[in-house]
Amino acid sequence: MMKKVAMIAAAAAMVLPLGIGTIAPMDAGVTAFAATKAAAKAVTYNLISSKSLKKTAYHVKSGKPALYNAKFAADKAKVTLTKKGSLAGGATYYATKKIVIKANGKNVSRVYVTSANGKVKGWVALSTLTAGKFMAADGNKKGNSFTLVSAANIKKSAYHFKSGDPVYYAGKFAADKSKVSLVKKGKLANSKTYYATKKITIKKAKKNVKYLYVTSGKIKGWVLASHLTAGKFMAAD
Repeated sequence: MMKKVAMIAAAAAMVLPLGIGTIAPMDAGVTAFAATKAAAKAVTYNLISSKSLKKTAYHVKSGKPALYNAKFAADKAKVTLTKKGSLAGGATYYATKKIVIKANGKNVSRVYVTSANGKVKGWVALSTLTAGKFMAADGNKKGNSFTLVSAANIKKSAYHFKSGDPVYYAGKFAADKSKVSLVKKGKLANSKTYYATKKITIKKAKKNVKYLYVTSGKIKGWVLASHLTAGKFMAAD
């Protein structure tokens, strides 16, 4: 067991970003108030694994995910995370390191990301990110034009979503060529059933990506199909 702990701690040391070291003992001169305040901001977790990654592009799914500093214990498989800020949307971040921690009885993955200009650095929950570079149509209200691969009407089908806040778009279709511009309108509301009646496939980052046209009351627009789950919303969802 001690050997395994030592191996994980050694691996963590290898993936430490510059400027982040081991957990240092508290200065004896720190007041009790300051110590209590610092402890409230930092949370220590069991470190399950850590490794370096091939540099991979990500962007924020929605909202502003919390960004953390990490301090790794030198002699045991522990990591302490302290919130330092949040990630802004509308940008591409590059992940180079990954850790898995035990939080609330579950294994949770976090990645170390940096912005393109290197000014933003820190650890963020992998579940709050989407693989790939940020594209203008992901959040730019001016929209962006894509090649339209196919378009079809579909039988009215019920959908809902389980997590996140999927964005929905207005679609502007070119009359004389196979192009469509997606312009952000807002985000789908939680705990609702949406009905899809149309489907398009566009070429995005050299991949075919499907969008569904959904409606629910005043909400009408195109949503990334992968963000939806077939079936009506049920309270247990």
